[in-house]
Amino acid sequence: MKFSDIYGHQDVKTKLINSATSGRVAHAQLFTSKEGTLSLPLAIAYAQFLSCTDKQIDDSCGLCGSCRKYALLAHPDLHFTFPFYGDSKTSSSDFITEFRAAVINNPMISVGDWVESIKGEGKNLNINTFEIRSIFRRLALRAYESEYKILIIWLPEFLKKEGNILLKLVEEPPDNTVFIFVTENENEILPTIISRTQILKIPNYSQVEIEDYLIKNELVNNAIIARNVALMAEGNLNKAVKLTSGVESPIFEDFRAWLLNCYNGKMENIFEFTDKLSEGGKDYFKIFLTYGLHIIRATMVSAHQAEKDWLTPNENEFVKKLSKFIHIENVQQIYNAFNNSIYETERYGNVKLIYINLSLKLKNSMKPMSEPKVMQTN
Repeated sequence: MKFSDIYGHQDVKTKLINSATSGRVAHAQLFTSKEGTLSLPLAIAYAQFLSCTDKQIDDSCGLCGSCRKYALLAHPDLHFTFPFYGDSKTSSSDFITEFRAAVINNPMISVGDWVESIKGEGKNLNINTFEIRSIFRRLALRAYESEYKILIIWLPEFLKKEGNILLKLVEEPPDNTVFIFVTENENEILPTIISRTQILKIPNYSQVEIEDYLIKNELVNNAIIARNVALMAEGNLNKAVKLTSGVESPIFEDFRAWLLNCYNGKMENIFEFTDKLSEGGKDYFKIFLTYGLHIIRATMVSAHQAEKDWLTPNENEFVKKLSKFIHIENVQQIYNAFNNSIYETERYGNVKLIYINLSLKLKNSMKPMSEPKVMQTN
């Protein structure tokens, strides 16, 4: 994977290239970011650049023997550790074929994507002691072909307290050994590990960058949909790509009809709609709910901004009407209900049950704002 294969992050790429070409390669580095910022591909591209035998000014060559092996994530001096499920004798090597395929297929991979690819729904993922001990064995060997042996630990937040076993090795690794920790939740990593690393912060993608990516890659067919998707994605490029499959005009019509049925208490219509939502599965339902949050946010700014240029004309008209029923008195309750439903869906809950439960909450919550009380005087 070359740097040029990764969208954006030019400042980060330049920093990594300069560290490699100047010989200032820290032996333990922590790439910290949020989901969907392509931190794992950046770590792989950096490792490939370090190992490339014909480096260019701003990238690896992509053609040498080392780069060809990196393209398959199968270079003998590249090692991976990542979360998995299994017994106390299971290690990353038991899932390495699936991991390589998953990352090559979707370099933006999230932990949810990984769980789905290994059918790990409902199972406890971790990086166990056996895996940590295997790291010692792998890194004790001499490099086969490259100057560096490189271990990429994806999602070290899954290490938990067992990560303390690694501390001595991270602090005093074998010669020409590089650790790259790639985290999406720095707060859950052991402080003792963080203190031994050089930290590189990878920023979220901006709304403009996501819009640009979607349009250039022809994932959406107009600028308004690109803007809606970018707003909902909140800097997560992986999420934005997934949202493009559902953010079209039909989702607005479905969402509007559903909210009207909730407000009017038409449960028969609500029950009928469950089949349509279920056909799309969990992914479509999450898109549907995320779109709902997008519309709810719009109702809260409608009083301060008459026309929102990131909404379609139909959405703008609907938001104006909806703001009479979603307002300061109930918006937090409704917002929490949507977020909780998304969380429950991600935890592999039943789409129909979550949808019915949310519909009932909305039925009870969406009401006009209370009339201000008039002070009585004698």
